[in-house]
Amino acid sequence: MCHEKKICILSLSKTDRNFKFTIGIKGAIKWLEGKKEPPHRYFFSKKKPKEGLSPGSIVLFSFEGQIFGEAIVKEDIKPLSDSTDYKYYLTLDPSSIRVFHFFPTKEQITEKTELLFGQLFTYINFDQYNKILEMTEKT
Repeated sequence: MCHEKKICILSLSKTDRNFKFTIGIKGAIKWLEGKKEPPHRYFFSKKKPKEGLSPGSIVLFSFEGQIFGEAIVKEDIKPLSDSTDYKYYLTLDPSSIRVFHFFPTKEQITEKTELLFGQLFTYINFDQYNKILEMTEKT
């Protein structure tokens, strides 16, 4: 079990049943804002972040190549036994959920931070996180 606080970018997939929106980034924002209501969970279909995400870790959300919001992890990743679609879930702190003013693209972030994105999960350090936050506040 992981106890170190981490920062991870979760890339939402259009093919996941959890993301049934078709209106692009606006739908993704609405989905994230909906996590403020119980049960505040993010579901993983097959894979979960290998290094885990302990309480207090920060999760950034990406859709269609744009980073659009963040939340703080409230509870560790747990197995889900009563679902055929998902194997794990993560509980978010609803009061920490926020949507950014501007949505930097992964290309813009790579330019500023030299970060290479994974397909589903990308761990980042605090310096990279702070640079991304700066980009979410600027045009």
